[in-house]
Parts: sequence; structure tokens; C-alpha cells
Amino acid sequence: MIAQNDRKLNINIILIVAALIIFILLPNYISGYYTRIFTAIFMYATIAQCINLMSGYMGYLPFGHVMFFGIGAYISAILMKTGLPVFVAIPAACFCAIVISIILGFPVLRLRGHYFAIATIGMNGAIMTVVQNATEITGGARGTTFPIITVPPAVVYKYFYLAMFGLMVITSLVMNMIVNSKFGFGIRSIKANEDAANSMGINTTFTKVSTWAIAAMFTSIAGGLYGYWMSFIAPDEVFDLMFITNSIIMMLIGGAGTILGPIFGAFIVETVSEVAWSGFMQYHLAALGIATIIIVFFIPRGLIGTITDKMRNRRIKLSKKTEVTNV
Repeated sequence: MIAQNDRKLNINIILIVAALIIFILLPNYISGYYTRIFTAIFMYATIAQCINLMSGYMGYLPFGHVMFFGIGAYISAILMKTGLPVFVAIPAACFCAIVISIILGFPVLRLRGHYFAIATIGMNGAIMTVVQNATEITGGARGTTFPIITVPPAVVYKYFYLAMFGLMVITSLVMNMIVNSKFGFGIRSIKANEDAANSMGINTTFTKVSTWAIAAMFTSIAGGLYGYWMSFIAPDEVFDLMFITNSIIMMLIGGAGTILGPIFGAFIVETVSEVAWSGFMQYHLAALGIATIIIVFFIPRGLIGTITDKMRNRRIKLSKKTEVTNV
């Protein structure tokens, strides 16, 4: 049994390494159009991982979580326009997002269910309003620009492809480490029964605020990279709730409460979206919605969740057959 488990682990490691190599080399063999699509997939997968940590594992659905995406984009733009390089501006924006998430987390995370979701939407609207009115700093409703990247477009596409891919991989690894740690069991216990977790000695307030800060950290980095990638941002764009809505759909389709779910969900939704856009240009949103409903209807546990359940049921059946044979 141990040898079989070691063999499975080695095979999984080989597959992961092979996938990493393939995706790192992929932009050398595809056009700029497909490079941009993959970059968007990696970005959405990162955000979906953050939503998955909050919702899939902890049971808190932050509809207004896009505020940290916008904060990362805007603070990065403001700092870079003062002359700071991107590798300083984005970490600084990330730090600001963490501080804001902690300040807002203590009061808002006392709410539960739809009250929490509505409160986060309100906070996102409040921050967006501040950005729209701080014209001298943010450019107001007209938006703001990032410093121009003076390299060929092909190099720019590859740069952001690798940056978003690296962010997705790092985010997924960190999330996997968190959910399988002692702290991660505290997160899961909050989803199961928060009152019981609190009575068992788990500091639920610290756990919830820390979890939101971790999710805000990676979301803000994605926002900073997105803003630099687009070179121009506006409040109604980077604070758009559709970023989170799409991420939630990706999480559900891929499988909430799993690490691979958000990644597979991002690939599925973006692929379906591109097909719907090219084939049903005038009705692409309706086509995408119908396709999403069909997928959710047939695999309510998500792709990874459904596969995991089937594999678990198969192992149970095989173990029962083995027991009957031995008897």
C-alpha cells in the first residue's frame, strides 16, 4: 500500500512538473491573441482561489472582494507614476490592501451569510466612490494610466503571461499549504459550525480576519498586474462586481472547497465565454449563461468535486469487494 501511494505521488509530481514546463514554454508557440486569453485565465484562477478560500473553505462569500483588486490596481498606478518600479509598487499596493482588509475585517466579519455579502458590496461601492472623487490623485471617473512599457507587444504579452501564471501557481501552492495546516482546519471548522469552533477554543475572529487578509493580498497583486497589463484603468472597470461574479462561477463549476477546482473552472468558463463570443456575438451572454446553468445542473459539486466523489465511491466499492472475498 505504501509503495502504491509513493508511486501515485511520483506520478503526480511528474505530471505537475510537465504541466509547468508546457505552460512556461507555451507563449513561444501561440499567437498574441491566445497568449492574452491564457493570461486572463490565470488571473481569474488566482481571484477564484481567493474566493474559494473565503467561501469554499470558510463559508463567507465576499461579493465585494473586488475592492482589493481595484485597490491593488490604483495604488500600483499611483506609485509607479511617481517613479517607483513595478516590483516595488505592486508589493506596496499589496501591503495597503492587507492593512485595509484587516481594518475592515474586524467589524464586517462579525456579520454572516447574505448580510456579510451585502456589506462587502457596500464597502466596494464606498471605496469606488472615493476613487472617483479623488480626482487629483486617481484621475477621478476618467481613470488613470500606467507608465508606458517601451518594448515590443510580443514581449509584453509574454511578460504578463508568465507573471500571471507565476501568481496563479504561487497562490495555489499557498492555498494548499493553508488548508492542510492547523490554521486551515480552523478555517474549515468555521464553515462547519462557527459557534462550536469558538467554544472549542479556536479564535474565530483572528482566523476570519487573517483569511480575508490572505485573500486580499493575492487579489491585490492580480489587480496591480492587470492594471499594468492594460496600461489604463478606470473605477467602474477595476471595481466591477463582474470580476467576482465570474470568479464565483468558476469556483462553483470547478469545485468549491478544492484547490484544483478554481483553476479548472477558470479554463472552462473562459473557454466557453470565448466560444460563445465568437459563435453568438449578439447573444454571447445568454449563451454563456445557458452553458453555465447546464454545467452546474449536471455537476452540482463542480468538476473536481464530482471526480473526487466518484473516485471515493469506487474505492469504497473495491474495499467492500475485497472484504467479501477475504471472508
